[in-house]
Amino acid sequence: MTLMNWDPWRDIADMRTTFNRLFGEVVPGTAVAGQAMPGAWMMPVDVAETADEFVVKAELPGMKPEEIEITVADNQVTLRGQRAEAREDKGANYIRTERRFGSFHRSFALSTPVDDARVTATYKDGILEVHLPKSETVKPRQIRIQSE
Repeated sequence: MTLMNWDPWRDIADMRTTFNRLFGEVVPGTAVAGQAMPGAWMMPVDVAETADEFVVKAELPGMKPEEIEITVADNQVTLRGQRAEAREDKGANYIRTERRFGSFHRSFALSTPVDDARVTATYKDGILEVHLPKSETVKPRQIRIQSE
């Protein structure tokens, strides 16, 4: 038996994927590492960082902008709201229901302070996009060397 083809990092990545799948969907009455409240659901979110800003993109199909709350405080951005269950066919006997309804709450710690006065958010086609410009005091600044 040879261990040359064994990659421990691949095994760790596979295990992480399994745990993410296992705990990614919140079962009513449970919470995942402080990310959700009982009966809540978690929307998919991407958080990206550039030299000038953080960009948060969240999938929130079927919601209205006024149903979504965005809070920025202490290097942390929080998205919260509630999606109401809207079934028009009240007499139907559902065999399977996978769409999530109820409240949601997601918070993300940011590595540097942001200028909360310049934060912008747009909502289009079910995608919430939040731009969080970094504070001017933390942006890298190149120092020019003067010769005498």
